Amino acid sequence: MTTEHDPFSAIAPFYDLDFEDYYDDVSFYRTLAEYHGDTVLEFGCGTGRVAVPLAQQGLRVTGVDINAAMLEVAKRRMGSRRGLTLKRGDMCRIDLRQQFALVTVPLGGVQHLATVDDFVHAMATIARHLAPEGVAVVDIEAPHRDDYDPTPQPLVEHWTKPWADGGQVTKSVSVESRPSESIKDITWHFDVAAKNGALRRVTTSFTFRTITLGEVTLAGRLAGLRTVAAFGDYEFTPFSDFSERMIILLQHADDPLPPY
Repeated sequence: MTTEHDPFSAIAPFYDLDFEDYYDDVSFYRTLAEYHGDTVLEFGCGTGRVAVPLAQQGLRVTGVDINAAMLEVAKRRMGSRRGLTLKRGDMCRIDLRQQFALVTVPLGGVQHLATVDDFVHAMATIARHLAPEGVAVVDIEAPHRDDYDPTPQPLVEHWTKPWADGGQVTKSVSVESRPSESIKDITWHFDVAAKNGALRRVTTSFTFRTITLGEVTLAGRLAGLRTVAAFGDYEFTPFSDFSERMIILLQHADDPLPPY
């Protein structure tokens, strides 16, 4: 992954509209921090949706993201409060020369990595920053049969929401799967209608990787980590064939097993 032509720069102002009421995973990470310690490193922290509330709850959080525009939103969200350090960097390569009790990649962050090699490098970065007896969390979409359907899919309108100064914004999404490469090509259109009737469209496209539990376990093993649990939601429900998410917990191979 490179910092050039990042697809999320243009849509950073709209990103939080997708997740403005989504906080389920924040309490999940807070619970893990109660077991393992209050130092948290989040890769792919974006606009601070997870990092800021964790810092506000008293944890010492470092957020890393490759996208400067997203980090600017996170800075504004945090304001003058203490407890959050933001760094721009690539999760495949960065070395903060620190270790953390909890290392997280929330909500599909690793699925944006372009290649399998990038994923392996990211897992090595996670292992390098994970303190002894700490836990790493990789949260991704559970594989779904649509991920393996190469036929063209229709453009789908996801939502319409209020926007600045009395206008509104509509998000539409198209997805094309490439099962032979475990990749989906995703395009987001944000149609912004101003109060005076002016209309503009902001579009971005990116790839999104389908990753299995076995691939996470193997990449973790190459980095010296072992999978200790897999959950299908943020209520610690065991992962199954019907799970919407795949939330994998990893530790250093020689650490004692966690108490949950």
